[in-house]
Parts: sequence; structure tokens; C-alpha cells
Amino acid sequence: MSPAELTLQPLSNLSEAIARRQLSSVELTRAYLARIEALDGRLHSFNSLRAPAALAEAEAADRAIAAGERRGPLHGIPVGIKDMIDVAGLPTTAQAVHRRDAVAAEDAGVVAALREAGAIILGKQAMSEYAVGGTQLDHAWPPARNPWNLEMDALTSSSGSCVSVAAGLCAGSVGTETAGSIRAPAAWNGVAGLCPTVGLVSRRGVLPLSSSLDGVGPIAWTVRDCGLLLAGMVSSDPEDRQRPGFRCPDRNRMETGVAGLRIGVARTYFEGDPDVDPQVLAATERSLDMLVQLGARLGSVTMGDFDRYSNIARAVAWPEEYEAHQAELEPVPERFTAVSRERLLTGRDFTVADYIRARRAREAAIAEFYAAMADMDVLVLPTMKVAALPIGFEFGELGRIEVSLTRPFNLMGVPALALCNGFTGSGLPISIQVVGRYFDEDVVLQVGQALEAALDLRDRRPAIAVEDHTGARGSVG
Repeated sequence: MSPAELTLQPLSNLSEAIARRQLSSVELTRAYLARIEALDGRLHSFNSLRAPAALAEAEAADRAIAAGERRGPLHGIPVGIKDMIDVAGLPTTAQAVHRRDAVAAEDAGVVAALREAGAIILGKQAMSEYAVGGTQLDHAWPPARNPWNLEMDALTSSSGSCVSVAAGLCAGSVGTETAGSIRAPAAWNGVAGLCPTVGLVSRRGVLPLSSSLDGVGPIAWTVRDCGLLLAGMVSSDPEDRQRPGFRCPDRNRMETGVAGLRIGVARTYFEGDPDVDPQVLAATERSLDMLVQLGARLGSVTMGDFDRYSNIARAVAWPEEYEAHQAELEPVPERFTAVSRERLLTGRDFTVADYIRARRAREAAIAEFYAAMADMDVLVLPTMKVAALPIGFEFGELGRIEVSLTRPFNLMGVPALALCNGFTGSGLPISIQVVGRYFDEDVVLQVGQALEAALDLRDRRPAIAVEDHTGARGSVG
């Protein structure tokens, strides 16, 4: 197997090869670094690399594994980290120019957990400025490019993480989400992405956006890989567990199929909506039919109004986002690009009474969600209304359409998984999401893994990922 082919293997396959000592972590790390050198001059998915340190850690992992001290599935596996999560010795830029020298003194909780699990940290990955700026063409950094079509948008703030996984530049990544910023770019870049129950994964050392909605989660080529990453991301430090009811996902359950599970379908969120692409509807119906063939029981679920839930989420998030950045935004507004500044200042217009009403409305929405889910194990619906749109679409006419179906589930704070369930006629990925109750990550992953295996789409990669790049050169980021 060539180094390029090696980097396109799922994380689980690489883990098994390292465990059997058929593959070394050093060999794998070098292969990814070579892929980044060859491809990232066009994809712009990494902001910074720690190549010498990563190779030294890979050597240490190989020695430990040879001595019978393997720590688990992530030991020796190279991963990337979104650039608003602290990695000691690297800047946490949040894609903001003035933060290029904001070097982190210590690892974020999730990075420390991954290191404890034996993962190799390759570097920091591109995003939208402060996780709110959208895909900006006139920014100091070039925007991350969608590997399925470089003219299409990679979408929202975890873009670099999803692009790098899709193109085989790392085995997995860590993203963050407040309104869909793991699931939405996962959908448009054709990868799997999970936003866990809020608080399951530590947010210590993660630049805040919305204090009550922010989540940290895994991004990988397959659902199974997301499960392996998630298990390694959950900190063993009790101080990092931010919610009662904590439990580590049951990885054994993820392998048991869906026979007998009750699948709720939120048809009111996508049927009859003129903005939903017929190809997305067709892929959704194929997926539902497949779940029935696998033994699941389907039932329609009537959720609360999508727009109402989305507006409540904004009324909670936007004041929190303003508060998180107020100390810098008010005295030095020029540090923010116009797009980010305008978005963050929107939160200043909310009064305390507005915010309290929104928090109460959120509690009522969560109660409505649980009532709708009373007879169901999970909920399914499309992740996005359409496949990827042209890069920068947010700043044109198409930007007036809310293309994502993710935001209400951030409001609930429940686990939600996006996975590829088809392709358009032009070869762009389509995605479906699986949503569960608090701390039911294992059930969500169980359904997603069974569906993904049955659909059998994971052999298809972007053309840029499978081209012959022998001798190709490119700058990083």
C-alpha cells in the first residue's frame, strides 16, 4: 500500500494495523505530513503544523506499543485540532489576524485527553473567524476549500477539520459546534461528525462562543471512527465533566445493529419545504428504507416549529457570543473583520429580559423535544437542505436561505450525528443526521454505524484525494 493509499484508510483500520505492528505510527505520521505538503496549498485546511514534535511523539508511541504498553485504539493515530482549541506551544488564532502570536501555554482538556489516549497531534486547522465570520474571500487567510469541488463552500467554522479528513490529511479531527459547525461542514465535505451532549467533552481551553450551547466533538471518515475518537476525547479528569449524568459512551453497543430500535422521522422539518433539494429528499427516503430493512421501526414525530426553535437558539447564543468577546470587541473593534464584528455586535441589542425569556423558552423547547421523543430511540432527518453551494454563497442571494437543519438540536443540547448518505448527480455529498437524548451517544452512533455500513459509500473519496501527487509541492495553509 502506497503512503497516499495509507492515508485514505479509516482510522479503525489504521488502529488495528498499528496494534498488530504491521504499521508504525512514524510511517503513518510521515505519510500524513507528506499529504499535507502535497495538497494543502490548494485546500488550506491547516493553519499550523508541529511536524518535528508529532514525529517525536510517534516514535515514542511505537516504542510503547512494542513494549506492550498500548493505551487503546488512538495510540499512535495522527489527528488535527480546530484552531480555537488550545494546543501547548501553538497559537490559538481562531482565524483572527491579531491572534497569530497567541501561543497556548497548556493543552485544552480535550487535547490532554487525546494525548492520554496516545493520539498524535499534527497541528491546528482552519475555521471561520471567531467561529462566526462565514467563508470570507478577502480575509488574511485563504478559505478552506471543499475537496469534492474547489469552487464549492466548505462551510462554517469547523471547515478545515472536515476538509482535512475528507482529503486524507489526518485520520480524524476535533471540531466545535454552536449552531451546526461540526455537522454542517461534515455534510458538505462528505465526512461523519458528531456534536455530543453539551458538556460531555471538556470545553476547558476552548475559546468560548456561546457558554450554554458550545460543544466539542469528533470528525472522521466513518461513524465508527467518530466513536473511537469520542471515547478518547472524554477526559478522565472529574473537573472537566461539566454536566450531571456523565457516562462514557458504550462502544460495544455501537456494534449491535438497529433491529427493534424505534426511529422517529421529523418530516415536518423537510417535507414540503421548497428549499430542500429533491436529491436530498430521495437520499433521505433511501436511508429510511434501509433502516427498515435492517429491522428498525419508523414513526413520524411532530416537533415544535423549526423557525421558532432557531430563533430561540439565536436569542440565547447571540448575547452570550457578545459577552464572550465584549472586552476586546468594544475597545478594539478593528481587530475583527467587518463580518465578524457585525455578527457579534448583534448580541448587544438583546436586553437582560430578552435573554431570560429566551432561556425559559429553551427549557420549554427541551420539554417539547422529550415529549416528541417519548416513544422513539432516535430522531432522523437531513443534515442540510442542499448539497454544497458555491464558495462565499452566504454573502449573496443564497445567503438568505437557512440551508442547515441543525440549529434546533444545539438548542436542546442533545447528541447529533451527521453522516454521508448519498451524492448528487454532480458528485457532491448528501448527509443525514441522527439525534438522540442526553448522553445517548452510543445509541446515536449505533444507528449511524449500521446505516453507514448498509449504504456502503465509504469507498468513494474526492478526486483530489486519489490523484497521483508524486513530486507535488505546496505550502501549508
